[in-house]
Amino acid sequence: MNQTFIKMLSPIRFRTSRIKQDTTDGRNPFDSDLSRIVLSSHFRRLQDKAQVFPLEKCDFIRTRLTHSMEVSCFARGLGLGVEKQLINKRIISSDLRGYIPTILEVAGLIHDIGNPPFGHFGEEVIRNFFENLPEGSLIKNAFSSLNNEQKGDFLNFDGNVQGFRILKKLGLSDDEDSYNLTIPVLATIIKYPYSSLDGNKKGAEFKYCQKKFGFFDSEKDDYKRIVEELGLLYNRRHPLTYLLEAADDIAYSVSDIEDGHKLGIITLERIKKSFANNNCSGFLSGFKKYESNMDLYIQKLRIKAQSKMLVECTKTFNIKFDDIVKGTFDDDLIKNSSAKNLRCAFEDLSIYNFSDITVLKRELLGEEVMHYLLFIFYNALFSEHILKDGKLNKKSKEYKLYSLISDNYKIKACEKDEKFPTDNYKKFMLVTDYISGMTDSFALNLYNELKGQV
Repeated sequence: MNQTFIKMLSPIRFRTSRIKQDTTDGRNPFDSDLSRIVLSSHFRRLQDKAQVFPLEKCDFIRTRLTHSMEVSCFARGLGLGVEKQLINKRIISSDLRGYIPTILEVAGLIHDIGNPPFGHFGEEVIRNFFENLPEGSLIKNAFSSLNNEQKGDFLNFDGNVQGFRILKKLGLSDDEDSYNLTIPVLATIIKYPYSSLDGNKKGAEFKYCQKKFGFFDSEKDDYKRIVEELGLLYNRRHPLTYLLEAADDIAYSVSDIEDGHKLGIITLERIKKSFANNNCSGFLSGFKKYESNMDLYIQKLRIKAQSKMLVECTKTFNIKFDDIVKGTFDDDLIKNSSAKNLRCAFEDLSIYNFSDITVLKRELLGEEVMHYLLFIFYNALFSEHILKDGKLNKKSKEYKLYSLISDNYKIKACEKDEKFPTDNYKKFMLVTDYISGMTDSFALNLYNELKGQV
């Protein structure tokens, strides 16, 4: 058991790093991943991507960047707690100290790096776009040529899956290894280790980690390599994925309530109702004295709730450790802990945020923006006018749209010596890469410019 888990922490990469570590460098093998991500353009773009409230001007409200920083903080904390226990039990040696918390710290920063503009609603817009392609259209005809797994990648589009693609393929690089992150870090962010056909299954007869999917057809072989290198079971999570998922749940379920309060959505009445409905009213007993200062009340509640959840998740992971490593544990870590009811109370509260009229209006705007961009770029790439005599027709409108796409993305979509992708699946991926990589403001500004509404 010990060696099985230790192999899962092996600091290997898809490509051997070209940089030789200097003798003055005291970092562990995973610390360089942290530098690669923090200094990357994909990570910086998260500052203008919505967490819950798209295009929100209030600087108190969390963006996808600040959310990711909080997840990273919590994930590292969970990793430190688990690592301490594993060293004490001699499951891992002290020589590996720092591996687990650093892997989780990096995974927390990158777990949402593939999310499209306008939050999770942006994912839904992409899925709906492909679900409702007009019969006989250029896009529909091209889409029909894909195999079922490739179609499933778009019909079930997910930002976490796009994140794995970015980290493995799309980072600015002179080869195909993108940021060349360590394999355990990449494994940790794959929450649902299934293809788009084998995943996206819900119901009692399916596994918990099968309810979504984790890799596109384009990265299927990369996932297989991860499994082989780390000795994972196919279609089973890396053990640290459970801690990352817990950190994410703890961050958004509680912190988003603080944002909702600031915008006047989450009230004391709603808090008390949700906690009562989930049999944890007693958790609020120590906060009555703060009810005259709701900013302080919410802050105190957030701190206590997140601390409670972190402690209980650490305990639960340690108890379930053997089953997690063997791949027989397949469930939500928090909801297997004594903090289950607390988590459910915050889950109920979050509904008020997502159903607020301000969010709904901005989601409608986001749908208009993204649907328009998807439509014109896909039409451009599949139009017969973009090529003339086998070469790009630089006078065409379609070429001008193609020219707007990042050269880095186009290089990754084209075969060697190609100037334009010929494979339909790669064409679809190219536009999705481009649009899902946009920030909320960039997407809105581009929409306005192309519509002549500057």
